[in-house]
Amino acid sequence: MLTHHTTGNFELDATISGRATSPSAKITFSGQGPAAQAYLTLDDAGFKVIQEIGGERTILRDHPGIGTPPWHIRVLKKGNFFRFWVNDTTGWVRGPLGEWENIYEPWETQIGVEVSEGCVVESCTVTTLPWLQGITEPVICKGPAGSFYEEQIIPGAIVEFDGRYYMYCMAGMRGVQEASSRRSIGVAVSDDLELWEMQPKPVLSHIDFPGDNIYPNGAVVTPEGQVAILFCAQQFPEWLGFMLATSDDPLGPFTPYAGNPVYKHFTEFAHEFDLVRVDHPDTRYIFFYSGDTPWPADDIPRGDRGYVLYSDDLIHWREDERSPVFGPQTTDNWDAIHVRPRSLNRIGELWYLWYEGCNVWVPPVRTGSPVGPGLFAGASSPGTPGSPVWCDTVGLARSPDLQQWEYYPRNPALPALGISAEQFDNTWTGWPRMVIKDGIGYVFYTGNAQVGLRKIRIDRLTDWESEGGEIVVGAVREPPLHTIRPNQ
Repeated sequence: MLTHHTTGNFELDATISGRATSPSAKITFSGQGPAAQAYLTLDDAGFKVIQEIGGERTILRDHPGIGTPPWHIRVLKKGNFFRFWVNDTTGWVRGPLGEWENIYEPWETQIGVEVSEGCVVESCTVTTLPWLQGITEPVICKGPAGSFYEEQIIPGAIVEFDGRYYMYCMAGMRGVQEASSRRSIGVAVSDDLELWEMQPKPVLSHIDFPGDNIYPNGAVVTPEGQVAILFCAQQFPEWLGFMLATSDDPLGPFTPYAGNPVYKHFTEFAHEFDLVRVDHPDTRYIFFYSGDTPWPADDIPRGDRGYVLYSDDLIHWREDERSPVFGPQTTDNWDAIHVRPRSLNRIGELWYLWYEGCNVWVPPVRTGSPVGPGLFAGASSPGTPGSPVWCDTVGLARSPDLQQWEYYPRNPALPALGISAEQFDNTWTGWPRMVIKDGIGYVFYTGNAQVGLRKIRIDRLTDWESEGGEIVVGAVREPPLHTIRPNQ
């Protein structure tokens, strides 16, 4: 058996060949030993994703049709997300040790490769993936009980004004309207993008604009020197459209535009976006938003897609007739249902887009599952074991024209860490927002409804050949590493 202990994210690539009567293999990709582990089993019928806790085996996923060896295998670990490729068959799983039962992924993993008699591991490499995986504390935490951000503080938009940075956040109080209620717009201030001071009162709330919830996503400084915020309002559960408010001071007070909404999607479900001032001869502002698309294609489920609007004054908007211009990277993988544009940054000749990707699955319930709710993704609220898990996380794509897209080959690019109940970004990440300063990308995001920050050099971000990691296991050839009973 080939084993290796690694820390953090990794990519495993292996090729297994052989002429065994009943070829089989086992690839362990999560866990620190037999007490709690997750692995792939391969045979000529297909591959399965298996969870084994205390000797009890549970099939999480079953993918038929990989055929007989040779098997070309790729396993990608990104935080609590795992993606798999065996020849032309792909799969994914999130938190396979039992995140839905509050069992988390270890930061250190024992990787293992076993093959049956007659099979040969032709090659096997494990490469570390250090991008955006640091264990950190939130840069803005939830507020004390009774405060306007006691339940959620989520990054919405960031502007630089007179040398200081202002982050407009979605702030929520305790409630049941999608894990919070009475959402408003708060603002935090920073001189260096790392230390933030949350202001004691919201700059926009239901007092200023009618609605149960207000969601900020875009903000710019206009040519006139005003700060303009675009936000969505919700009279729960109805979405009212995209709204505009302006102020001469980044701390407010903000005055909502009398003619709101300035735009409304053709269905009511649209409230994630970014706003970029470009000062192009054809347009001053680009508005890239997530809109519900009821009929994206015959074989693709209904979901959120990326739409583009253009404006010269933030009030009158014209649609890009080619919209939606952005869709999922995959048809049945980590982002197959929803994609939500969040942060659009121009670097050189390309647009880089941080976006939320989302899919859903129903984990099986183990015989010994604990009684009571597990924690479910994307809502930071408990659910019932065996019910659907909506898996939100953050991906990256780039384009020269906002039409033709190249997806980061090791998506999701900014996943949850999944390491423990105490880690603030243990289960889901979303609402990414990047600011570039002195060659560093400051990538803000929500981790379970608090504001996190991960940093990356821009030359690393734009080099998609690797993540600058190390190959920690080299090529391996005969004799076989280990033998197991066929179909074990």
